[in-house]
Amino acid sequence: MDRLGSTRVRVDPETVEIEEVAKGSRPFRALYEHWERHQWSPFATDFSTDAATFAALDERTRAGLVLVFAHRFHAEFNVAALLAPFLLAAPDYDVQLLLATQVADEHRHIESVLRVYSDVFGIDGGIEAVKPLADAQLDPVAATLYQALDGVVGALETSRDEDSFLKAVVAYHLIGEGSIGRANQNFVADQFDRVGSFPGLREAQRLAVRDEVRHIGIGVSYARRRLTRDGAHARALVEEISEGFQALGHDLAEHATPDVVDRFVDAYGAEPTTLWAEVLHQLHLRLRSIGISDVGDKSGAGLRGFGTAG
Repeated sequence: MDRLGSTRVRVDPETVEIEEVAKGSRPFRALYEHWERHQWSPFATDFSTDAATFAALDERTRAGLVLVFAHRFHAEFNVAALLAPFLLAAPDYDVQLLLATQVADEHRHIESVLRVYSDVFGIDGGIEAVKPLADAQLDPVAATLYQALDGVVGALETSRDEDSFLKAVVAYHLIGEGSIGRANQNFVADQFDRVGSFPGLREAQRLAVRDEVRHIGIGVSYARRRLTRDGAHARALVEEISEGFQALGHDLAEHATPDVVDRFVDAYGAEPTTLWAEVLHQLHLRLRSIGISDVGDKSGAGLRGFGTAG
């Protein structure tokens, strides 16, 4: 059973190892040592087969795959920028050290995505060329989620207390990476299988997922520590963010326009409501991993904790 993923995920030994080290008596040190042992280069992956496969696809399938990587680019670019307030607000050295490794990881992931654009999609020019193209494909669902995430994490710029830090960790590590990111990765892997042979894309995703599962471990370890120390008070903060996110997500899924639905189906092989169900599944796994198993799905909850759609 994959405790940090779902039954859709192809479990590998490295992911299991990360889960185990995060449960140990010194999870922060163990996660850092795992990072040191598992460095990789975005320039080492061979995308030649992927480029040939992509060129042979029909135009609609190619557009769907490009949309997937526009979402991936935005995810990596936005989360990399959001990490700066975390570093300044980190409550101790161990947490700060892990966040510093995550900053390096996220920028490595950006470089990996840029290589996909150049070597598979044939779009040269680096980030200056890719960002405007990805920005033009930003849909209202993703834009609203990024705005909400930025609102919670951005609070750290003026409030560096531990409660604000916990809420930001829940929003970023448990929801952004731990729920939305994990759901996205599962559907993308299935889509690769459906449309053709993409060994380079699969390998690049495997390496990025290994990093991101470790990032989830950072959030899980910190949230566990706060719940152990502060009990009901910490739990109330976790519930505020998770319930606000669920309300926001329900609203976005239910009011997705036909154009957005069609684009999601072309990119991921599933409608937004199906993706949302997987996001909720991943969120409940993350909450159980920190010891919370009975957070309700309060669709009518106020959105103050995780931003608003308006």
